[in-house]
Amino acid sequence: MLYQPQVFVNRHPRLLMFVLIVAIGIGVAFRFVALDRKVYWHDEVYTNLRSAGFTAEEVSADLFGDRIFSPPDLLKYQRPKPKSTAADTVESLKTNPHHPPLYYLIARGWMKGFGGSIFASRLLPALISLISLPLIYALAWELFQSPLISLTATTLLALSPFDLLFAQTARQYSLMTALIIAASLVLLKAVRTDHCFWWGCYIFACTLGLYTHLFFSLAIAGHVAWRLLIFLSEPPPVIPSRGRFSIPKFPVAILLLPILYSPWIFIIINNFSDLQSRTSWAEQSVDLLHLAKFWILGFTSLLVDIDFGFYNVWTYVFRLPFLLLILAALFYLGEMTDRPTRLFILTAIFVPFILLVLPDLLLGGQRSAVTRYLICCFPAVQISVAFLLGTHLSTGRQSLFDGEYLWRGIFALLLTASLVSLGMSATASTWWSKNLSYFNAQIATQINAADAPVLIADSGNGTNMGDLISLAYLLDDDVELILMDPEPNLSLIPENSTLFLFRPSENLRELVEAKYGQLEPAIEARQLWKLK
Repeated sequence: MLYQPQVFVNRHPRLLMFVLIVAIGIGVAFRFVALDRKVYWHDEVYTNLRSAGFTAEEVSADLFGDRIFSPPDLLKYQRPKPKSTAADTVESLKTNPHHPPLYYLIARGWMKGFGGSIFASRLLPALISLISLPLIYALAWELFQSPLISLTATTLLALSPFDLLFAQTARQYSLMTALIIAASLVLLKAVRTDHCFWWGCYIFACTLGLYTHLFFSLAIAGHVAWRLLIFLSEPPPVIPSRGRFSIPKFPVAILLLPILYSPWIFIIINNFSDLQSRTSWAEQSVDLLHLAKFWILGFTSLLVDIDFGFYNVWTYVFRLPFLLLILAALFYLGEMTDRPTRLFILTAIFVPFILLVLPDLLLGGQRSAVTRYLICCFPAVQISVAFLLGTHLSTGRQSLFDGEYLWRGIFALLLTASLVSLGMSATASTWWSKNLSYFNAQIATQINAADAPVLIADSGNGTNMGDLISLAYLLDDDVELILMDPEPNLSLIPENSTLFLFRPSENLRELVEAKYGQLEPAIEARQLWKLK
């Protein structure tokens, strides 16, 4: 047997366990606080659009044709398309093959039952995120057999600012997190017991993961690396099988996955040019300093999500103790655990990370700078920190500088930082994860405050459609939207109105300025323009 759980026996005082349980309860509650407060951003719009059975191409053709709309008109694309079926949802994803269909099909069924409002759409991932909590408890237990470490890991996940942020995002990431933890858990059980049931569960969890997100393959790569490293260092003993041939189950499981995933592999191959064009933004190079900043912000967002601006040095000074805590946890894990346990956690973190970083460094790009792409690494990071804290919170040593008082103080500060981060996020109308739509709340406020506002837009750089629908959730019903053809008809623009342009193409901007006069930025980000 190449893997057995380590048993870490330590005290678990009732008061400490009670505090952890209360903290988990707070994290659960925060998942449902102000679900519809933050801007419903570009990617969430596309979740609803595709789940509803629309394709981006048909919606774009409907909208950008010198037509006049009110904001509610745009929201019809956020509800199920009349007479559509689940097959239409799959069809809408074929030209976006980097998005496998599982979450979208689940969201379609949810939309049929509960509607496509912001609250309803985000309630689904919030509920799914709850599945991860007992799973990470079980995973930590499988690794360490310690109630305190397991409960600490659950607390860190429950109060993780990153995990809560994406639990309130109508995307597949909370499902992906749950499946990463589930696959890791059943793999450990399968290796320990060598029982066909657990191997079947592993194949099932990985198949669901691959149909949830392409980057689930990074988690599988971590599992393969772990088994390979263990095999190279400790080849399995030859056991007499009384004439029966014993099939190694892990290689069989890995070989079955491409077969089970082959329907979507076929779609990827047939639509590979679409995949390349729609993900080409990730190949745009940024310098190493920018990548390093994103790595720091990404990994520390598991513990704290307070910053003072991307270019402000104090953001990174503030995050430094949390980064050091993560690094200390990894070092401590390496010193205190056996080889199989140590390698399992380290490969789960570093293999996915390296597979994202290497293309960025060698070919150029920013894949590793996208925090949500690092999800495969995060559960193992949380378990590492939980192991460090859980083995020090109740040691019985009362020394001020190296005993449990110090570590309980560190843990109290950590919980405080997480709670403050969650509170700040819960009261905000936007957050860093909103990306393209970060300024949409500010834009909508400007437009709604104007007299007789008219918003003009065209397809712009290709991302305008999602953000126009995002704005439609925020704009007053009396705002007039004029969505222009590539050859715009400016006679549609009414007189005596307050004219705004949203991310106009260069052609549209030049034509408007030629007819009406100079435009000026209406917000600092220069995404909204207004006539002087």
